[in-house]
Amino acid sequence: MNIKRILFTIVIAALVLSGCNTQPAPATSATPTAQTTAGQVPRFEPTQCWFTEPAGHAAECGYLIVPEDHTKSNGMTIKLAVARFKSDATSPEKDPIVYLEGGPGASPLRSYPPQFDLIFGPLLQKRDLILFDQRGTGYSEPALDCPEQAKLVLDTLDQDLNAQKSEELNNQALLTCHDRLAKAGVNFEVYNSAQNAADIESLRQALHYAKLNLYGISYGTRLALTAMRDMAPGIRSVVIGSVYPPQVDLYSQTPADGARAFEALFKACSTDTTCAQHYPNLRQVFFDLKKKLDQQPVKFNIQLHTGETKEALLNGDGLVGLVFQAMYITSMIPLIPQMIFDIRDGKYDVAAGLQGAFLNELDKISTGMQYAVQCKEEIPFTQPADIAAVAKQYPEYAALTSKNAPALCTAWGETPAGPIENQPVTSDLPTLVFSGEFDPITPPAWAEETARTLSHSFYFDIPRSGHGASLTEDCPRNMVLAFFDNPGQKPDAACLNEMTKTTFAVPLQAADIKLVPFTEALMKIGGVVPAGWKKVSAGAYTPSGKLTDQTALLQQAAPVAPDMLLNLLESQLAQADVKVKFEQTGARSANGLDWKLYSTRASISGIDLALGQKDATTYLVLLQSPLSDRAVLYQAVFLAAIDNLRSQP
Repeated sequence: MNIKRILFTIVIAALVLSGCNTQPAPATSATPTAQTTAGQVPRFEPTQCWFTEPAGHAAECGYLIVPEDHTKSNGMTIKLAVARFKSDATSPEKDPIVYLEGGPGASPLRSYPPQFDLIFGPLLQKRDLILFDQRGTGYSEPALDCPEQAKLVLDTLDQDLNAQKSEELNNQALLTCHDRLAKAGVNFEVYNSAQNAADIESLRQALHYAKLNLYGISYGTRLALTAMRDMAPGIRSVVIGSVYPPQVDLYSQTPADGARAFEALFKACSTDTTCAQHYPNLRQVFFDLKKKLDQQPVKFNIQLHTGETKEALLNGDGLVGLVFQAMYITSMIPLIPQMIFDIRDGKYDVAAGLQGAFLNELDKISTGMQYAVQCKEEIPFTQPADIAAVAKQYPEYAALTSKNAPALCTAWGETPAGPIENQPVTSDLPTLVFSGEFDPITPPAWAEETARTLSHSFYFDIPRSGHGASLTEDCPRNMVLAFFDNPGQKPDAACLNEMTKTTFAVPLQAADIKLVPFTEALMKIGGVVPAGWKKVSAGAYTPSGKLTDQTALLQQAAPVAPDMLLNLLESQLAQADVKVKFEQTGARSANGLDWKLYSTRASISGIDLALGQKDATTYLVLLQSPLSDRAVLYQAVFLAAIDNLRSQP
């Protein structure tokens, strides 16, 4: 279960004007085993950060030394990678927020530093924030990475494999990984939720906090619930979003849960006048397309973050998987109907960009940790007959079924967890509970069921959202902040009503774009922006007013040379794991400025850039746009912005 969020955005203001603060990662061995270490346990050992520190947010990094097995007082130890980000407040609250990532197996320290301010910056208003790589993941030691699986995915990218054959090959790669890790000394029995929860308590003790506030997404919600069950005295409050509680049957129910999300999306489009007009009979078009791709797969090129281009094949099962994964991403959901129709019409830009983005996440998941958890505390409570029955009940979504998971876990060889790992958690700790309307993997029913056994909980469904939306959407994030300030009071949810107004993307027409003047006093510039676009930071505008928007326009001025600014931009994008090279595409003169024009593409977005210099100041215009709308926006917005940008007194 790859519970990850992928954000297609350029962190527009900080990206261009911030300086680079690059630090080399400390050397680590590929798969270090647990070791006996003298000294107090748990303890925190400061070290150099493993990542480039986010602009404006210094991190205190270190290893948390914890028992490999918390049930043994004098056993081996392991190292957990921890980063503590200080609050913006002069006198911050004494109870920090501890973020619990999903997966299981995902690494916040591998994934989030390039987008830290966008996702986590608001959480620093009053409290410190702690990100850590859970045992077996990311920069923690040992990390249960499975490069064998990632290699398999890339090696078979252009092959016509159905879901069952793909799963068979995947399981073979996972067992090869398992055997390698076992030979290196990894004890899979201790990589589970109960030990993970004990690590959270060790973190609290080692960093000398009386109480913690937990914030979990996806598998992080199961971890939070386990900590609430086992370590309640050290917890002040809890936020859980896209809830994955212990008692649910993930592997048998995935086709049913996927079907719920797909059908909700189809219905939402059919009842939206604009969507229904542009994408009529979306459900029928989708399944007709699936049938066609089953018979005649298509191929297209995708670009990896390394810059390598690979050919990918898309068949019917692949289409189901692609849309399923796309529904995780709240900012991607409005584009899904258009993507389906584009694929039908032989246009693959969005599909190729999305597929590339998913592939770029492969090396950020410690898959061995994922299966250590699932094979111990999920699959033992799943009946193979139930998996087969649900797949038969939802044949259109059978590609989402993991039929071979029980066989994989039998070969994996862990001792099944006790019954408590399949039972609802009861607690009176204050808890804020979120679900997402279109979440394809953790349905709202799971969150509602969880809230019923938490006596001091507040439950909300986030409209028009996917997986983990409270991390990226302003409304639920403001509710999170209000809740942490006062966990005993139900947060104001009025802003959720505005999210129901989210519209589906339709092809842009140049005639629909009107330009209005803007001025930016901070940089002493003025020009034009599209009417209705909202300011998100100095000189930066998006249609929705969100930094996570697929479309953004940036106009700025800085006292640096153009070449330096171009190099800085490419460097910042590289730090965000977007390795691109701007190619010069032309030149333009306007308002006494001679501009050089550049372009590149990243994932589903095109990026167009113009740099002009006058005296010691470089002027910049940057447009990020979905590939499907790039041509229209280039002419109507990008070139118009260049022609109208001027200095202001």
